[in-house]
Amino acid sequence: MRVPSGFASFVSIAAIAALAVAGAPAAQEKPPATVNSVNKVLVDNAYFFAGESTWAPGAQNASVTRPPRLIRALNGGTLTVVYADGRTEPRIFETGEVYFFPADTVPNLLRNDGQTQIKVYYVFLKQM
Repeated sequence: MRVPSGFASFVSIAAIAALAVAGAPAAQEKPPATVNSVNKVLVDNAYFFAGESTWAPGAQNASVTRPPRLIRALNGGTLTVVYADGRTEPRIFETGEVYFFPADTVPNLLRNDGQTQIKVYYVFLKQM
């Protein structure tokens, strides 16, 4: 049986169109992008580093170690501290309260698992 000359081209185009409509397989879908906290530097000199950090719901910052710091909660809430080994712990910030945290000994990130925005003002001492 002989296939008409244009028929093979038609079948190829139809197959490509069907694949395009169906989309890529679910296994190849990319996970949602991580939402990062927003940082605003207010002072950066030889002695201090001060700024504001804001976490929208679901936002997190980079996993790093931080120096000793003072933090004032501008919009309170609970951040989840996530350590490199997978451990987590809540860190509660009450609006208007001031907190001191010693230097971190291991890298960690802070993530807002709540439903409201959290905003803090922080000061790191660079040298004495």
